[in-house]
Amino acid sequence: MALINKSDIEKLINVQSNTNALCISFYLPTHRAGKETLNGMDGIAFKNEIRKAKDLLKEHGVSDPEIEEYLKPAENLLNDNNFWRHQGEGLAVFITKGFSTYYTLPISMPTAVYVLNQFYITPLLPVLSQNGRFFILCLYREKIGFFEATIDNIRQIDISSFAPETMSESLKFDVKGNDQDFQHSRTTVNGVNIMGNESGSTKGDFEHGRVREFMNDLDNSLWDNILHDSDEPLVLAGVDHYCALYRKYSKYKNILPENVPFDENVDLINKKHVHEKAIEVVKPLMQKSHADSFTRYQNVAGTGVTSDDIATVAAESVHGRIDTLFVTPSQPVWGSYDAKSASAEVHEEYQRGDDDLINLAAVKTISQGGKVYVSSYDGMSEVSNGRGSVKALFRY
Repeated sequence: MALINKSDIEKLINVQSNTNALCISFYLPTHRAGKETLNGMDGIAFKNEIRKAKDLLKEHGVSDPEIEEYLKPAENLLNDNNFWRHQGEGLAVFITKGFSTYYTLPISMPTAVYVLNQFYITPLLPVLSQNGRFFILCLYREKIGFFEATIDNIRQIDISSFAPETMSESLKFDVKGNDQDFQHSRTTVNGVNIMGNESGSTKGDFEHGRVREFMNDLDNSLWDNILHDSDEPLVLAGVDHYCALYRKYSKYKNILPENVPFDENVDLINKKHVHEKAIEVVKPLMQKSHADSFTRYQNVAGTGVTSDDIATVAAESVHGRIDTLFVTPSQPVWGSYDAKSASAEVHEEYQRGDDDLINLAAVKTISQGGKVYVSSYDGMSEVSNGRGSVKALFRY
C-alpha cells in the first residue's frame, strides 16, 4: 500500500521530463469492502477508463501496437484480483512508456483519465496540500498502529513488515500489565514521565530504558519506510508516557505537541474514535496555518508580489517564484507555457500539447518547496471574486 508524497511528484516530473512519450493518468473512486468489492465493480469501472484511454491515444495518432504497449500495465492491474481486494477510497494510476506506478488514496477520486504530455496531479492536491493529509501513530502497550488520515477519512497502514504489532510482544515484559496501569502510575526521569509504582518505581526504572529503545527502533523504522520524505502533521495517541518518550526521541520534526489521550473505555484502536479525537487536535492548527498564510497574501495583494491570473501564476511557477499557492477546485484550465517568451497563455479549449495550468502551477510549486492550500478543504475558503481559481504569493 504505497503512500503518495512530494518525492513521488518529483519522480513523476523526472519521468515525464526524460521521455517524449505521452503520459496517462487514471483516477477512480474505489471501495475497501462491500458489494462493490465482492462484485468487482471497481475493476469494471477501471476497464471502462482503459477503453477511454485507448480512444484518447488514437486521437493523438498513436498506432494500435503502441496503444497495446502503453496500456499493458493497466491491463495487468485490471486482471489482478488481489489488487482490487485491497483498495482505499481512491486510486491513481500513472503510465508512460517504460514506467508505471499506482497509489491507493485516503480520499475519493473523480472517475477520469487524462492523456497528456505530462502527468495530471490536480485531483491529488487535497492529499498533497498543506491542509490535506495528516498521520496518526497509536502507542498502546498491546497495540501499535499507524494511520493515514484526512479531515473526512482514515485508513490504517500495514506496518507489520517492519514494526512489531505490540510493545509487550517486542519487549517481553517480565511483569504483566496494561496501559491503564501506566495511565495512573508514573514517575519522572530526566523530565519525562515514565511508568512507576507508588513506592518508588523499580518497575518503571527497569522498563523505562527498554521502552525508550523500543520507541527509538519504532521511530527509525517509520522514518526509513514512510516518514523520511514527509512533512505532514503527526498526531500521537495513547498513554502520555509513551507519547512523551516518542516525541522526545523522534527524528520527525512535525509531531504535534498535543496527543490523543488514552481512553480505558474505548477499544485499543477504534479508528472512528481515534480519528475524531485526532481531528480535534489537528484541524485548528491546519485552519490557523491556512488563515495565517492567506492573511499574508491579503496584506501584500496588489503590490506586485501576488497574482490571481492563472497565466501569470503558471509562468511564475515554472520560474520557481511561488512561495504559497491557493487553489480552488475547478475544471481544467487548458493552456501552454512557452519557454522562449517565458510566459503562459490560456486556451478556451484543449489543444494538442496543452497542460492544465492549475496542474502546472501546483506541480511546480510542490516540487520546488512551495506550499499549496486547497480552498474549502478544511473549512477555510478564499473569496475569488470570479477572477480565477488560483492565488499565488511570490517569493520575491
